Order: sequence, then structure tokens, then C-alpha cells
Amino acid sequence: MKYLLLSCMVILAGCGHSKHEAEKPNDSYQPFPASYGYMENLPALQDATDKGDKAVIRAHGWKLWAGIMQPDTQTGWPLWYSWPNTSAAFATTAQQLAAAGAVPQTQTTAAAAVSITQKNKRHVVNVNTNGPFYPVRNEVIKAYPSAIAQTKDGPVVKDGKNFQSNGDIMIATESLSASAMATIRKEQLYLAATLDKKHQQGVKMLGMPKDFIVTKHMYWPVKAQGITALPVWKNNYPPSFTDYAGYEMWDTVVGIDPSGKSVGQYKPVTAFYGIKEHDKVTDWPTRKAMALVYGLDRFYFHKVTQQDWDNFNDADKAILSAASYWLSNKAFEVGDYLVTVAMHINTKELPSWTLQSVWWSDEPDKGIYAANRPAIPAAQGPWHHYLMTDSYAVPPNAKGELDIAVNPYIEGVIHPIATSCRNCHVRAGWPEGNTKGTASYQNPDCPELLAYLTPKSQCLAPLTLSDYLWIIPDRAVAPTSP
Repeated sequence: MKYLLLSCMVILAGCGHSKHEAEKPNDSYQPFPASYGYMENLPALQDATDKGDKAVIRAHGWKLWAGIMQPDTQTGWPLWYSWPNTSAAFATTAQQLAAAGAVPQTQTTAAAAVSITQKNKRHVVNVNTNGPFYPVRNEVIKAYPSAIAQTKDGPVVKDGKNFQSNGDIMIATESLSASAMATIRKEQLYLAATLDKKHQQGVKMLGMPKDFIVTKHMYWPVKAQGITALPVWKNNYPPSFTDYAGYEMWDTVVGIDPSGKSVGQYKPVTAFYGIKEHDKVTDWPTRKAMALVYGLDRFYFHKVTQQDWDNFNDADKAILSAASYWLSNKAFEVGDYLVTVAMHINTKELPSWTLQSVWWSDEPDKGIYAANRPAIPAAQGPWHHYLMTDSYAVPPNAKGELDIAVNPYIEGVIHPIATSCRNCHVRAGWPEGNTKGTASYQNPDCPELLAYLTPKSQCLAPLTLSDYLWIIPDRAVAPTSP
């Protein structure tokens, strides 16, 4: 396969998204680009979903992925970076509320003191995935004290204005389309009191507009000098495996060399520093491996400039540095890179939503997750170096279940392998909890992880469903004082 941009010089031409250095702070919303299938020919997409036509569904998902990764016309970041995120959408102090009305991506950080991984674990009831513990390094605490919150599990990095705290090496951003942001703010869905009231009134579904898009994007920190390790998923565990299957456990590790000098060679790499076992006491072993080295041209990436750094707040910087210390035992610095490793893209184009998720692979043309990738000549960047799973509202399989649909980088750190995006998201609702009559990722009222559930399923009847959105019950909070 001829890879786009393969022949460009990595540093001089800047493959991925760093060819346009950030010339000014990201201050202008960039809508989803035309000609990438978004909101186009929806009757045909609905028909394909009803019939389970994977070729049509997956072609649509691939186009959404390529489209949303196109560069912002002003900064060179991918266009989703210009969108508002959950730090702003769920802001509740006076200062945060004022900032939430400002331009996207410049809002004051929400005072979140729970990482995304911790939020997810709160909803996992019937499974046991005891993964490693990531204590925040003292170097990060000393450098960015205002970005640290004290919890029962120790210091935690707060959400930043550009990045959300994931609690591990992956650097998360939960981005929202303009319509999504407006809906959450106008309907006050950022407040637990609003959800309580709707539940008391017997509201069964929080309906979202058709142009609602929510994404979860994961960057990986890569040092400008040397070779950075990246674990790669190789179907390491069978679907029957129910214990922890996160990236720390995977057999294959590749190297990323921003200079391009070692591409194609096997070089020694080390990864995982200052991490603990699930008991929070025992050291997690530092990983050492001989890794085949790849250049940045195989990834979507962004080189962090001084102007980017100046636009980050302390929580953003703490998130980046914590991740870099855990991975490479070094602080994140200006000139280092952010490499895309995984992304969820969920759109309300159909009433039952479109759910697709991608992750990087060193073998992007092999297996079922490479299927139905269309040609998109106008798409910039190596979107075809990624694999994709999808979970539309197609009829159940021969077992009467949903097919497995899981992103190994994102769900592997919290869910069993045999899970489905749709089975998880259809459960989203209020009140949240882990007892009967409440909403959780493994709802005790309907515990089967691949069950073909719909919003009308009886086991979801006690809930006010949040229209396939976990960010609402995850983040809705009581107002705090200024």
C-alpha cells in the first residue's frame, strides 16, 4: 500500500499535523469539513444500519475519522482541538461559568479531582480488572502545585483547559461540537440538580440534537530526542479473558524516533517508571524491549511549540508531564510531540447514534478492523495507519448478541475484552450508581456485556437515559462556590 506522506522528511516537512506550527492560540471553532460523509445521505446510512450492511457503515466511519483529523486552518492542530471540551461544558463556579461562554479551548479548568479512569471504574460493577496504579510524581506536584487535588487515593491532576486528566500515560481530550456544547449549557445538563429534577418528573430520555458530536481522543507523549516506546495491540488476550488487559501488559512494543534516523531498525527502549501494582505498594516493573522503530510519518502528531505551551494552563502542563514521567522518566518539554494513538467518534446523525473508534497499528492493513477502508484522496495525514471498530444499531448476530467492539487502548484499561461500545453507551443515564435501579457501565439490572439492548429495554426502564452519553452522568455535579 502506498502511504500518504511517506516520503516527506519528518522534521522539515512535518508529517501529520505539525507542518503548520501553532501561530496563535486556538481561538476559532472549525466545523466538521464537507465531503467526509458527515450528515450526508442519512436515509441510506439508516437503511444500511437496519440491514446490517457493514460495507456502508464502515465506509462512513472511516470518512468521519479522516474528516475530524483534518488540520485546523489556523493552527495545524486537528480541527477537533478547536472545539469546546468537557472542562468547559461542565464548569460550575462563577469564574468557570463565565469562561464557558468564551471562545472554545480557552476556558478556566474545572476543578475536577477525579481522573477519567477513576470515573469509569466507578461504574464497573460486575467485572474485576485490577490494573496498575499511577501515583503522581513529586516532580509534577512541585512544578504545578495549583494543578493538584488531594483525594483518598492521593494526589490527582485536575482537568486542564485543553486536556482532561486520564490518570495514566494517555493524554485525553473529550471534545464537543458547537451544538453539543450549546445543548449541555442551555439545558443545564452540567448540574446534578437538573438531572435529579428530570428523573423525578419521569423523563425517560434526554434527547440530543442531530448535530451533536462527542469525541474522546488519546495522545501519547513522545520525546523530541531519542526513541520513545509505544505498546501495540496484537489480540493479546482472547474474548474470554476478564482480567486487566491494558497496554502495560501487551507483548509488542514499537519505538518512535522523531529524527527518523533509526526508522526500520530494532533499538532498545524502556517504558513505565514510578508506576505501582494494583496494591499501590509494589513497584510495577520497568519494561525493556528491542523495538522496531517507526517515524512520525506513520502517526497523526503535533509538535508542541512555545506558543502552545504558553496557551496551556498548569493543569494541562501537569497532565503532559505526568504522562511523560510515567512513560519515559522525563518531563514533557517544548519541542516534544503528541502522537495520536486512539479516538472515539460518536455522532447523533442517526437516532441510534453512530459509534466508531480507531487505534494505531503497525499492521494497519491486516484483519477485520482494516476492512472497508475507502480511498479519500483529499484527506491529509496518515488516517489509514489506524484500525477501526464500529458499533451501529445493526441487528444482533447469530448468538442474539452484539459483536465485540472495543478500543484496546481506551477500553482495555477498564473493560473486559468481550464488550461493546453500544452495550455500554445505551446504559448511560441517571441516577448513576452501582445498585439496582441506577446506571452503570455494567448495570446490575442488565449485566450481560454483549446483550442487544435498546433504550426501550426493560432493564433500563428505571433510568432517565442520557441518550448514549456517559459524559453527562460522569461529570454532572452540584454547583461549587466561586
